[in-house]
Amino acid sequence: MASQKLAGILWLIAGISSGGIAFFLNDPLDLAIFIGGAALAVLLALAMLVRQSPSWVPWSNVLGVAWVLAFGGVILTSLYLPIEQLLSVVWIFGSGLAGAVVAYARRARTSPA
Repeated sequence: MASQKLAGILWLIAGISSGGIAFFLNDPLDLAIFIGGAALAVLLALAMLVRQSPSWVPWSNVLGVAWVLAFGGVILTSLYLPIEQLLSVVWIFGSGLAGAVVAYARRARTSPA
């Protein structure tokens, strides 16, 4: 089984970053995306760090797809904001995407029987 610690750490960074930025949001939809994303990312990160298992990789992939759709949409609707605020969303987008890609790249590879 390949190590999932790096993927777990990246998901933890994404979750904590998303939760921290949620305090500064006013839009209810953005608030729901950031808080929901934070909760799911932190839960997945803790699961990957505490109990490593190949079964977390599909969950990481699913959360990664949802992450790209949700935070990609937030980026597209926030293009009018100052660059500092836009870069914070890009940071969260990138760290979640990196967590999913690293988990997929380090998945346990089994040879066909």
